[in-house]
Amino acid sequence: MILWRERIGRGLAGGVVIVLLLAATASYPVEMPAAWFLEADGCPTAVMDVRGTADRPGPLVPGEGAVVVTLCELITPSRNGPGPLPSPRPGRDRSLSTHVAEMIAVLNALPARDEAEAEARAEMAAEGRTPPDDLHLGEVCMAVGYREQLSFAVRYRDRPPVLLVLDRNCGLVHGAGRTRFLRGQPVDRFLSFYRDQIARNSDAVPAPACPGKVAVAEIDNRPDLEFPEDGMARNRGRTDRFLPSPLAVVTACRYRADGDDLRLRAHRVLKKDLEPVRALLNSAATIQSVTDSRGTTDFVNRVDCGRPSRTRAATPVSRLDVVWAADTTGAVAETRIWRTPCQAVFTGTAAGLKAEPALLDRLDSWLGR
Repeated sequence: MILWRERIGRGLAGGVVIVLLLAATASYPVEMPAAWFLEADGCPTAVMDVRGTADRPGPLVPGEGAVVVTLCELITPSRNGPGPLPSPRPGRDRSLSTHVAEMIAVLNALPARDEAEAEARAEMAAEGRTPPDDLHLGEVCMAVGYREQLSFAVRYRDRPPVLLVLDRNCGLVHGAGRTRFLRGQPVDRFLSFYRDQIARNSDAVPAPACPGKVAVAEIDNRPDLEFPEDGMARNRGRTDRFLPSPLAVVTACRYRADGDDLRLRAHRVLKKDLEPVRALLNSAATIQSVTDSRGTTDFVNRVDCGRPSRTRAATPVSRLDVVWAADTTGAVAETRIWRTPCQAVFTGTAAGLKAEPALLDRLDSWLGR
């Protein structure tokens, strides 16, 4: 997913602060930490600096007797030296007790070096590039300042847990002296299983309410624009669409200018046939881009009047539609659609995108013209 404006700390991929190249020459295969180093769910209590591509034979994760897989998050502290660092606070762990066998299969399907290099060479050849003799996979890495360290903890009925530490900079997974490569999006697959686990009957999800008014100053295109609410970010993977799960209920709201505020003029709650609505909103929130033969990428669906500016919009927003979408997990995401002075879409993942006629027509069919 491409973000129109980088926002620190939003979602699992948030917290990017610096990017550079480094060569990781040392190798530190991670073994299972001592019990005092782990929470009851098997998650670590300190951030580990695990590097290299050392490996030993065997499956990454034993499958027999596995009962729970937990995606662990630790907030990353500032580094003052080598070795484990106590985290200032835990992240937001998620435990999967359904789809456990499928998740174990995903983890065990992660490729070792030979497989990963073969895949990378095939991808380069398909793109018309000639692969170098040595790809240095897992050795020359992006140094990105992630605000959290992720790991998987697998618990069993009759044996100690297994811990897998993710190195997202080098694209590696380390566990019990084994190293695998982060291909196949295991975090996204976990989140998909997890959303399925916490889903409930659509009738049990309450309809979002339309606020009676919205302050114009809170939604114009100043640099400190308050982004729309995005309750789905927590369980959305990097490759997922804006609305990753089926919708349970949608509330559409229409506002018109009244002094310094926008006042609610019409609203509608929808509970049936929501898949086409989800498709419309996902399309509206997707940044479209084209890349030429020189590798230059241009965004093709942005609108200038919706872009952040250092000054207040010359013409304040006077007509606004808002769509609140609640999915089957109970999470809610907001989509703002400017109607005047321009037509632009704002979501928690992108700002100032072109509002497509199909979306505008659907809003008018719900709320009148």
